[in-house]
Amino acid sequence: MIMDSILNEYGVLGSLLIDPSLFPEAAELPDDTFSSVPLQEIFRAMRRQYEESGGFDALTIRAEAGRNCTDVTDKLLTGLMDTTPTTANLDAYISAVKEAALARFLRKIGDELITAEHDPTDALGRAQEALQRLTEENTQGDSQTLTAALTQLGHRVSEQVSGRAPCVASGLLRFDKLLGGGFINGGLHVIGARPAIGKSALALQVALNAARSGVKIVYCSLEMSAEDCSARFVGNIGGLSSARLMFGGRLTDNEYMRFAEGTTELSALPIVFNRRSGMNVRQVEALAYREKPGLLIVDHLGLLEPPEARLSLYETTTRNSRALKLLAMRLNIPILCLCQLNRAAASDRSGSFRATMANLRESGAIEQDADTVTLLHNPPCETDDRMESPSLLELWLDKNRRGATGHVDATFYKATGRVTA
Repeated sequence: MIMDSILNEYGVLGSLLIDPSLFPEAAELPDDTFSSVPLQEIFRAMRRQYEESGGFDALTIRAEAGRNCTDVTDKLLTGLMDTTPTTANLDAYISAVKEAALARFLRKIGDELITAEHDPTDALGRAQEALQRLTEENTQGDSQTLTAALTQLGHRVSEQVSGRAPCVASGLLRFDKLLGGGFINGGLHVIGARPAIGKSALALQVALNAARSGVKIVYCSLEMSAEDCSARFVGNIGGLSSARLMFGGRLTDNEYMRFAEGTTELSALPIVFNRRSGMNVRQVEALAYREKPGLLIVDHLGLLEPPEARLSLYETTTRNSRALKLLAMRLNIPILCLCQLNRAAASDRSGSFRATMANLRESGAIEQDADTVTLLHNPPCETDDRMESPSLLELWLDKNRRGATGHVDATFYKATGRVTA
């Protein structure tokens, strides 16, 4: 069985060396589809050279891949071509290699779960992702007919006619109108702002509004504990400062009554928090697969741990952003992801600077993956700026893949965390 798997890997690479014009048929394969480092380096070199010049040969592959791995030799490359009887079977080789790679990955996850050498929740998330990939590839293939796509569109229209919107409303009526009804299912929705502007307050308000309408919420806060978030929810409902609840000492009779009312309402709402103070995207995926929410909120993208060691900030952001987008599509739910601005924008304290998408930290990947991007702006105000006083919070919808862009003026009550629009 192992020998058959290796021969299929040889068949893929041998076919491509014999006829490099076939590379697009194998382009979707990740490098780690191949079971050994030499073969991975060969395929990686093929990809780079094909993308750069439209072709390659055994000599150019030997020169590039051999620099990264001394086991890539002329003998190995010749052997790949000699053991490939025909390029006509490339599709069969690719299918067999993909199946073997997924099986290998699942065995590895199973070993990790049994030995507990790695975080079991992380391993479970990876296993669930692999199973999802296996199911999609085995049942859907790589193509979809127009008829099938139209059938899906028909289902969506029918749901809308019957009142089942394909989105989760934010509960901020004017903002929902601008969004086209709410946060679309299967989409990644980014909210960006400088620190202390109101990102978390807005996300918590959206969570509260959606939960009140019956949507199950999974709120992954990587900078606040579940107790902190609960205090903010109670403060929002009861008109109380969360700081007063957490650190303000003895409550008055009136405050305690509002606290009790808030906790009573909250206890009936379908809201789930993460227990971990630090999470990577695999653990977020595992939590989402387990809880099956209608809306997942991640606060915030910059605090998600790298999926692998030794990744740069840009690589980490790119991988995490893409993983969240794919998770939204697989679960067909909206994911609301908070994001920091880069240093240049974050350092402004005058309030006069309004951020754009280019100011999102490591913005390229986020702009590409996001279905909507909303940037918050708190303009300078000459009126009373005490915590108890409401302030203007501008919600700038700078990207909307399925509708209009524009901005909505919201009212932000900083003391209680309430946002209305």
